[in-house]
Amino acid sequence: MNKLINIMSDDMNIHPYTNEPAEYFGYRVIYSALGLWCLTSALSEKEGKRGISKNAQSILLHDLSKKYVELCPMAKRFIFASRNIDIAVFIRNIYEQTGYLLTLDNNYNVLNNSGETIKVSETDYLYFGLPATYYIVNGLGIHCRNSRHEVKLNDFLIRDSLPPEEYIKVKYDECDFNERDIDVAELEFFNPFYYGNISNSWHGHMKSNMTMARKSKTGPYYKTIRKEDGTLLFADDSSEDELDALTGAEFRRLYIALRYHYDNPMQLLICPIDEAYSYIRILGQLPNREYFYLLMNAWPRYGFSDRNHFIIRNELTVQTAEVLRTIGFTARKGEFYG
Repeated sequence: MNKLINIMSDDMNIHPYTNEPAEYFGYRVIYSALGLWCLTSALSEKEGKRGISKNAQSILLHDLSKKYVELCPMAKRFIFASRNIDIAVFIRNIYEQTGYLLTLDNNYNVLNNSGETIKVSETDYLYFGLPATYYIVNGLGIHCRNSRHEVKLNDFLIRDSLPPEEYIKVKYDECDFNERDIDVAELEFFNPFYYGNISNSWHGHMKSNMTMARKSKTGPYYKTIRKEDGTLLFADDSSEDELDALTGAEFRRLYIALRYHYDNPMQLLICPIDEAYSYIRILGQLPNREYFYLLMNAWPRYGFSDRNHFIIRNELTVQTAEVLRTIGFTARKGEFYG
């Protein structure tokens, strides 16, 4: 492994797990280093202007990613894992959405160094900003051992406190539904009993009394209720969402809740690797609030755009499991196969 990669890993307190391939470890170090550079660049001040322009920040991270890959060529497939998403824009957006970066009127980003912290384990806090003292980097999150201005985790996630069953009751209040002049033969229905991926959970027949229906993958989408006499009732439900925003991809929460309601919850597998790390696999797609939370605490395993597989420190698995249980996942232990 390149000497500079090792120095960077020591600076960020990132260490390989048992038998971790060099390219996987190199990728994790580079990914976190790009995050740290992104935050540090927002401390700039030039000619009386605070921060750094979004464009300059993206260019900086893009250039750095190329230089880092030259140091660790085997990590290239992880850093440039997506043809559709640029890692520089991806990292910058995550920090903007989670509040690490504040965007000024002149489209400059400045670092939010307010020192707000969120407790994520018995000993660790997620720190918004860059601490002057000891810290470690987990994925894109900056972690420290001391609390400053502590905020509650739910305040960060900015969502209601409804458990899945209560959420379903609100979403499927029959008063909001009515009969519609819709050709049922043109519809596909979400099957909450199907165990596999959501993308394969759509069928030509309605298999539950409450579900989602769609005319095509691009919509329109409808919340659907089947009454005892077989009558179908519909309510509009747009699948359009800001997929890059913290509050985006909320439609996925409804699919998770429906699966939970019909005793087929989505699964979170927690697979211990060694005394320091675990591998977690998410059998389903997360709303962005929970996905961004994971990005602040773990490393996407198969490339920066991987939404289903993560490497995480053991002490952070407890809260992670609880966050996903809250929206309807079931957590269980699994085996790590390397």
